[in-house]
Amino acid sequence: MCQQNNNTKSKKGKHLEYSERQSIERWFNRDKRTKVEIAELLDRTEKTIRNEIKRGLVKNLTTELIEIWVYSADVAQQKYEYYLKAKGPKLKIDNDYELKEYVEKSIKEDKKSPEVIAKEIKKMNFKTKMCARTIRNNIYAGDIYDIKSTDMIYNKEYKDKNKEKRVCEKVPPEKSIDYRPEEANTREAYGHWEGDLVIGTKKRGAVLFTLTERKTREEIIVKIPGKKAEYVAQALDLIERRYKKIFYTKFKTITFDNGGEFRNWKSLEKSYDNRRKTARTQVYYAHPYRSGERGSNENANRLIRRFIPKGIDITPISEEYIQKIEDWINNYPRAMFNYKSTNEILSELCA
Repeated sequence: MCQQNNNTKSKKGKHLEYSERQSIERWFNRDKRTKVEIAELLDRTEKTIRNEIKRGLVKNLTTELIEIWVYSADVAQQKYEYYLKAKGPKLKIDNDYELKEYVEKSIKEDKKSPEVIAKEIKKMNFKTKMCARTIRNNIYAGDIYDIKSTDMIYNKEYKDKNKEKRVCEKVPPEKSIDYRPEEANTREAYGHWEGDLVIGTKKRGAVLFTLTERKTREEIIVKIPGKKAEYVAQALDLIERRYKKIFYTKFKTITFDNGGEFRNWKSLEKSYDNRRKTARTQVYYAHPYRSGERGSNENANRLIRRFIPKGIDITPISEEYIQKIEDWINNYPRAMFNYKSTNEILSELCA
């Protein structure tokens, strides 16, 4: 049984180190210690350990192909470093603990707004002076321990003036999934695909353009620079170049959701080869809020998340690693195919 450590407060505000994350991985995965025990061993609060384990949880497959949740020190460290970088430069309040406590009390107990607190701070003897917006930035960044944005009276969200405005192409009714060929709906014929994006972080960065064939569950993954519609069209250009003439029989239809990055159906259907007068494929759109109409692609994206959990920056991930994920999915034994893989099903279709 772990001994209670009375120095827990000494580490308040200090971030976990990678060596501590490695210890958590060993104790949590191998030794099956509880979060309370790990907190005592590391001289941390239970809340810190609980949040840390949640940050680093990933799905693993046992040798019996059973999914289990484990804590990964590497994944947790990568997420930590990304969010640390995303926070930007150190904020003013970081080293002024008296001011932190005053702001916490003013918002949590006295129910004051950041605007009122900022006016009061000007009249007091704190070593740090801040405006209302800076107070909000500290709260959003998590630098005031016990306050969430929902604790504020008016939770203002400042608009980013530099944020790019999306202009969505108007989609004609005949592009609805209701008009998709029946052979695509029944999965009887090969060549009908579902598409989507797998996002790494909420900030700008690379994403994965994924395509899943409905009959065989064949998977294609292409890394693109971001969520823009032009990048999606360029990814299809790349795939068209890869398959050449085979593309037009291999990709009869592609069904997307209603995201702005997919709405420019004309550019998605138009071949990169200007000599081609007809569409390279036919694009259709699922009904809003009906992800089940693209269920095969949604399931494939969950498989990708085993390797790239949410919050991981996709930008530094190599093309070779992405190809390994694609190969793993296409060689994965599936119960629906009597535990044959997609590649085995494709071989049978070509025989």
